[in-house]
Amino acid sequence: MPDAARATVNQAAASLQFVARARRAMEATGLRPCNVGEVSIVLFDTVAWGELEPDAYRLLDANERRRAARFRFERDRCTYVLAHAMWRVVLGISLDAPPGEVPLHFLPTGQPHLPGTRFTTSLSHSGPVVLIAVGLVGALGIDVERWPSRVSMDALLQVICSPEERGPLGALPPDQRERELLQLWTRKEALLKAWGTGLEQAPASFWSPPGGISVPPQGLIGVPCKAIDLTLAEGHLGALAVSLDVARYRLYTVARNA
Repeated sequence: MPDAARATVNQAAASLQFVARARRAMEATGLRPCNVGEVSIVLFDTVAWGELEPDAYRLLDANERRRAARFRFERDRCTYVLAHAMWRVVLGISLDAPPGEVPLHFLPTGQPHLPGTRFTTSLSHSGPVVLIAVGLVGALGIDVERWPSRVSMDALLQVICSPEERGPLGALPPDQRERELLQLWTRKEALLKAWGTGLEQAPASFWSPPGGISVPPQGLIGVPCKAIDLTLAEGHLGALAVSLDVARYRLYTVARNA
C-alpha cells in the first residue's frame, strides 16, 4: 500500500471513536440528508466532547491543523478542533460519505465550499457553543452570539445599523435595544457569510429587517437572502441567512450527554 494511502487509513481508524459517538448523537437528533431547498442546522456544545478532542483532531486537514496550532488558549483550540470535526460528520451524513472524505475546502476569503457537490455550508461558534448549517440551496450563512454580550452593543449602534435602522433601534429602551442590536448583528454576520465576504464589508452598509429580504450592498457580488432569527436556548442568539430558493429549515440540538 502506498504511504499516502496507508496514512489515510490510519487517520480514519484513529478517529473512529469520535465519529461513532458523533454519528450516534446525530441519529438521536433525527438528522437526515437535506432535500432540494432544505437547510439543516445542528447545535451542540463542545464542552461535553472534550475528552475526544485528540480523536477529532485526526479528521482535520492540513490547513485546519495549522489554524488550530495558532490558537493561544487551549480552550479555543479545543473548540475549533471539535467544531470542525463535527462539521465533517454532519456533512458526511448529508453527502453520504465518510467524514474523512468530505470535500470541505475554504476560499481565500475564508468562505467554505464543497466542490463537486450542490451543497452549501456554514459554521459559527460563540465560546463552546457551535452552529453548523448545511443545505441544498444557493447560498447560506449562520451566526451565533452569546447573550448578554460582553461588550456594549449600544456603543456599536453606528457600526451595526444602516441609516434606516438607527432611528427605530435608538428609540428602544436600553435593555431591549441591547438585545435587538445583538440580534441584528447575528443577522448581518450571517448575511455577510452567505455573500462570501465576512466582516470585510461594513455591517452598516445594508439593511436587514427580521425575516425580511436583504440585497448585497453596491459593489458586492451575491444573491438576495432572507435573514431568519433562530430560537436557541437561553444565553445565545442566532440567525440563518439563506437564498430565496429555501423551502424549509430545521434545527437539530445535540444533547449534552449524547
